[in-house]
Amino acid sequence: MYRMMIIDDERMIHLSIRKLVETSGLPVVIAGEAEDGAEALNLLESVNPDIIVTDICMPEMDGLAFIQRAKDNRKSIHFIILTGHERFEFAQQALRYGVRDFLLKPVNPDQFIESLQQVCSLLSDGEGRLLLQKEWLRRQQEMVKNLTEQIWSANEEAAGAAIEEVVEHYRNPGSDEYSAAQFAKDLLREVESELQRRHFELSHTYAGEGQWPVEDQASFDRMRDAVKGMIDEIKGSRNLGSRNNILKAVKYIGEHYAREELSLKDVADSLGMSVPYLSRSFKEEMDINFVKYLIGVRMEKAKLLLEQGECPTTEAAYQAGFSDYSHFSKTFKKHYGLTPSDFRKQHQRQST
Repeated sequence: MYRMMIIDDERMIHLSIRKLVETSGLPVVIAGEAEDGAEALNLLESVNPDIIVTDICMPEMDGLAFIQRAKDNRKSIHFIILTGHERFEFAQQALRYGVRDFLLKPVNPDQFIESLQQVCSLLSDGEGRLLLQKEWLRRQQEMVKNLTEQIWSANEEAAGAAIEEVVEHYRNPGSDEYSAAQFAKDLLREVESELQRRHFELSHTYAGEGQWPVEDQASFDRMRDAVKGMIDEIKGSRNLGSRNNILKAVKYIGEHYAREELSLKDVADSLGMSVPYLSRSFKEEMDINFVKYLIGVRMEKAKLLLEQGECPTTEAAYQAGFSDYSHFSKTFKKHYGLTPSDFRKQHQRQST
């Protein structure tokens, strides 16, 4: 049932409106009555009306002033205005306040019932939209919890599937007037809050960084990147999979060290990791940075070639990833305390 309040300083108007409502067959009940706007404001919270029928010209506070104050407190109320003055400026102002109808006294029963039917229809449609939005938000909360769980478990595959489910959910009815960028930012904020409740602090706020793209697909791609970044942080904090990734990085370096242009980005790309994350993880796991480790690998390879005695020093440099022999010689001496030629001679003396 929809709750109605009647506001008028004429007793007969109250009685006639009450009778019309009670015999209308519409789902409306008279929940409160007042003689002027000031009295109605005092009753507004306790009556909690869905519909208000009010006169314009009343003592203490007129109908339009009351409507303006009531709208500030509760925007969803529907108003029907009654007046004994057919003045266009009243109708104009009433429409600006969102009044649904403007009826002249004496009240025409058919017009009043028709107006009341329209308001009831609007309320019913609004309830339907509200239920749809509530269900949409409830489902979104379930998805946030699922996505958070997959991030927390550092399960990239399951997190990816959860994101696709979220993207599909956005396209369902219920997300009207909600941009993809705002949707993605709000969802990420909720995920961040969920992680905080699990006592995990991210290094930065993924939801609020920089300007978000306007295009839907670009916004969702950024959301995917953010989720991957969160998973990377969680993996790093627990060292989950870190050792395995570093072993893969070491293996890759061992297979490609002879490429002079080999970089940390090449290794990161081969593993599907970000350069900063690999750099940090590599240093933490190996206790040495990437560049020094790569030089060490190359020096060890060059040392083995020189010990074999058959490989020229220039060829050893090339096979170890150096095209500049002078640079190779300086690096080798810094590493082993001897030039490549001196190292070979020393090794040959010790072997005889």
